[in-house]
Amino acid sequence: MIIDSLENKQKILDNFLKLATFEGWSKGTLILAVKNSNIDEKLLPIIFENEIFSLIEFLTKIRCQELEEIVKNNQNFSLKKTHEKISYLVFNLLNLDKDNKIALKRLINFYLNPKNFIPIKNCDKNMGLKPLNQSLKELYFVSDFLWKITLDKSTDFNFYSKRIILAKVLIRSLLFYVDDNSENSSKTQNFIDLQIKKIIEFGKIKNSSKKKINDIKNYLNENLTDFNLNLKNPVETLKNLPFFRLIKTNIFK
Repeated sequence: MIIDSLENKQKILDNFLKLATFEGWSKGTLILAVKNSNIDEKLLPIIFENEIFSLIEFLTKIRCQELEEIVKNNQNFSLKKTHEKISYLVFNLLNLDKDNKIALKRLINFYLNPKNFIPIKNCDKNMGLKPLNQSLKELYFVSDFLWKITLDKSTDFNFYSKRIILAKVLIRSLLFYVDDNSENSSKTQNFIDLQIKKIIEFGKIKNSSKKKINDIKNYLNENLTDFNLNLKNPVETLKNLPFFRLIKTNIFK
């Protein structure tokens, strides 16, 4: 068998998630998972080059692949509206680890451990910003992956803004999910739906406000400036405003 085969990686990951529930996310836990998989720990650098960080990347990619299979087997997915697709994807992605909620909570602790931000001389356990950077890397990967499944065709600013917004939904949903003890994690589904609903409502308000601002801008441009964008005579401008046109008066004569 190839040392860094998918089978070996999957075996180590499964054992790691069981151990991480109690031991947390660390190189020590990973070494123990390798041993429990009947693999020589000296082979770890070959299987997971960057150790714990490579394991995290593998977990993310495996879960995304599993989610993609779920979508392929759901004939109704393509019939859903975009916001329904996103809600479906986020929930089902999280629910792939329904038996690993505590391990996921330990992963969050690993990412945000305050000790990592305090430089300690001659301390091998101090990882600096690596865990936080890894979390941002995985977050963007997942957000981008989910949008691609929906066949999103946005470009330029919208391309990145959509991924940033979805990343926020993913973070909030994960934090809620790991503590959700409701049946079938139904509260998490409701939470995700609410998050997306708020984004949609905000988008409508933003678009409406943008339209009103543009309308006002265009109106002012049409009524306050001439063809060469020079300011019109203020008296003539006032006389042409709708309000003043309705008033029959000789005030300007």
